[in-house]
Amino acid sequence: MLNAVAGSRSRGMVMLFGLSRNTPNKFKACTSQSVRFFSVQGQDVFVQKFGGTSLGTPEKMEKVKNIVQKFHGENKGQVVAVVSALSSDTKAEGTTSRLLAAAAAAVNGGEFNTFLDKIEDTHMDVIYGLLKGKENRDNTKAYVISELNRVRTFCESLSVIQELSPRSHDLIIGCGERLSAGLLAGVLRENGTESVMVDLSDAFPNGLDTGRRGYHLEAKKTFKPLLEPLVNKGVVPVVTGFFGRIKGGIIKDIGRGYTDLTSALCAGALGAKQLQVWKESDGVFTGNPTKIEKATLLNLVTPGEAAELTYFGNEVLHPFTMGCCIEDQVPIAILNTFKPDGQGTRVINAEKEELAKRPGKFGIAAVCSKSSIPLLNMTSRGNLEAHQYPSKVFEAFARHKVKADLISTSMSNLTVTIHESTSKSQIDAVVADLEEFAHCELEMNKAIVSCIGVGMRHQKGIAAKVFEALSEGGVNIEMISQGASEINIAVVIDAEDMNKAIHLIHEEFLER
Repeated sequence: MLNAVAGSRSRGMVMLFGLSRNTPNKFKACTSQSVRFFSVQGQDVFVQKFGGTSLGTPEKMEKVKNIVQKFHGENKGQVVAVVSALSSDTKAEGTTSRLLAAAAAAVNGGEFNTFLDKIEDTHMDVIYGLLKGKENRDNTKAYVISELNRVRTFCESLSVIQELSPRSHDLIIGCGERLSAGLLAGVLRENGTESVMVDLSDAFPNGLDTGRRGYHLEAKKTFKPLLEPLVNKGVVPVVTGFFGRIKGGIIKDIGRGYTDLTSALCAGALGAKQLQVWKESDGVFTGNPTKIEKATLLNLVTPGEAAELTYFGNEVLHPFTMGCCIEDQVPIAILNTFKPDGQGTRVINAEKEELAKRPGKFGIAAVCSKSSIPLLNMTSRGNLEAHQYPSKVFEAFARHKVKADLISTSMSNLTVTIHESTSKSQIDAVVADLEEFAHCELEMNKAIVSCIGVGMRHQKGIAAKVFEALSEGGVNIEMISQGASEINIAVVIDAEDMNKAIHLIHEEFLER
């Protein structure tokens, strides 16, 4: 059963609403054609995603509560909040990291309660800091303790079987979002906003295959009847960013940014006026502001630019999120939790006139980079036909689940950069297979520097200008890649030159 809960006595809390998967669905499945825009009594719907670092202390949770209330209510709008697990500025101290550490300790026969005790302390700090009403505080406290006790019991089982399957992995990490959703719902109720926690942990009891085309349509069809009745009543659903069951496991199939995807699916299901992604940064910049002092905030980026920036070093949004929002025509705003009145960055299909107002020259909107990149150069041994060679190469990559970022090819040579998440053992295995028909040279510790911007399309000589800026600055380019979309000009260089390269490009093209 899927429960929207508030109070005590369901998982330790009183159930206000019980929504079964067998609840009749009298609404049509959401598609980009059927929903533009959903509103309740003339009010717009905003889906707000809050990351773990925006929720991790009483002071931060208070700010999140204020943001929800700013957009929710009469003459304002209706809000659906989607939350990640509570986290701190140090990733290892976040709830999800501690849950995984507890599970690993249990599998190895170690002490796991220490990690769970720290999680409990973090959540109790918020409870005692923000919940003054005794009944609400006691109910929320009981809920947190009940959830963690379930994890303690599960870890005891893991210490016996000494194995963590993908399904068990998901059962552990899903606790983090259930805790944070229950906590924020309690904080909102404490301050006069009717709110319930909506748990998506068992939304797909038969499993959802995110590798299957059209999986997102099934997800939206499932989410809509869970959320729409609550929104119709003016209740704020606080939704777990975690949803299950995912075939293969949510981390493996989607990645750690799965809450972004959940929020996009909720926004699509309800035809939201806007998906708001609340972070601890002002939005998207022309460069990494922690590395480039003169980086400036972009008031808008296109979906294509956002996707490229995300993949090549600037964590804008989870990649799956962009596809969902583009299909459902849901505008995205990236905003700062701690500067709620800031302009942020809009992710929209902007007109040329709007794009021209951005600070970059020659259509470049931003520069981004990522390091620790392996570079694999493969030269055919001549024992395969020209059309067979690339096919065999990528068959080997697929067999060993090795992801390629950039590809440069000629008749007998292929050079690829390998995604930084790929393990050395995977690389060694694929190289061993490739050696049967190719001479392989592997270089580690490279960097990819990318110039991103839809305005670069049809700009003559822009690639030459980028190469010239780097060359004059003494940066050697080892590989060049530009797709037919012309949104991204990427170069591969030594990692030690990365910071110099991004400064050279930013100074030449993004500072006026």
